[in-house]
Amino acid sequence: MAYCHRCGKEVEAGDTFCHACGSTITSAGAAGASAVPPAVSAPPSPGPPAAPMPPLAAPLYGEQARAETPQEIAERRVKQRLELWWHLGSYVIVNVFLIIVWGLTGAGYPWFAWVMLGWGIGLAFHIMHYFMDVSGEARRQRMIQREMDKLQRKQVTEEAPPPAQEKGQDEG
Repeated sequence: MAYCHRCGKEVEAGDTFCHACGSTITSAGAAGASAVPPAVSAPPSPGPPAAPMPPLAAPLYGEQARAETPQEIAERRVKQRLELWWHLGSYVIVNVFLIIVWGLTGAGYPWFAWVMLGWGIGLAFHIMHYFMDVSGEARRQRMIQREMDKLQRKQVTEEAPPPAQEKGQDEG
């Protein structure tokens, strides 16, 4: 059995890379793997630097987040609106077709209603997502501002010294 030179995990004879760390294994006796576990042999040499995450997989937080330009916001909203119209149009066309098939095959139990119900739930969520995204950003900003105001008021009250008691109130 061979071991990875980088992480020390066992690798199969035909493997070309380590499944644990991803380093390349050239051959069983070459520099990529050794017949002795790394704890017994020399310390593993550092492998190639890890590849950076692709841009879509790396989340953006705080200052890293790039503000969208008005053009990008408009393009995103138009794209969402067109996707919603396509979804709504396909819902209507397919379900009208199913109703016609139901009518031509004897008009028994209205089975098409189950398709309409299931797909209608998905369509309702799509509509909700569209309206929450279009008008939701302003609402989100107002909620953030409210929370910041609450935190600021709380911080001011915690930092303020307790009111001093007057001497006349202690005597009684």
